[in-house]
Amino acid sequence: MKEIYIALLAVIAILFMSTNIMAGDPSGDASVIYTRVLMDHKGHTYFADTEVNFELKDFAPPAGPVGVAAMQAAKTVVFTTADGDWHGDWHPAPHKQFVFMLEGAIEIEVADGEIRRFSIGDIILLEDVSGKGHDTRVVSEEPALFAIVVLPETP
Repeated sequence: MKEIYIALLAVIAILFMSTNIMAGDPSGDASVIYTRVLMDHKGHTYFADTEVNFELKDFAPPAGPVGVAAMQAAKTVVFTTADGDWHGDWHPAPHKQFVFMLEGAIEIEVADGEIRRFSIGDIILLEDVSGKGHDTRVVSEEPALFAIVVLPETP
């Protein structure tokens, strides 16, 4: 149980550091946007953007209220890195997982041919845990550094 709380705290900290957090009043106007890599019924991957809003809450009393998004269960947190010439080729995600970009830049290609670039502060939710998956490559000269939050298996 302690690991889940650590994972959730890591997610919250990374979300607040993200460049994708939109300025605004945390009571309703602030949000964070992340990109999902999903699969259709034929197993083909595609991108979808998701916006999460914040609600003003007493999250860590006695500190004052802060904007808080809905909590999600987490299984583990791991930090990974890949050199500037790394190419993952086509593969499914090993788990449903959030990937938080901490350094460097990558490109991900999905089955429909769309390619998106992700860099520091970007958040990706990989949900393509079977099939052909996605193609990933580091496109920065420096290594890419990731914080990965693995989500619990769903039946």
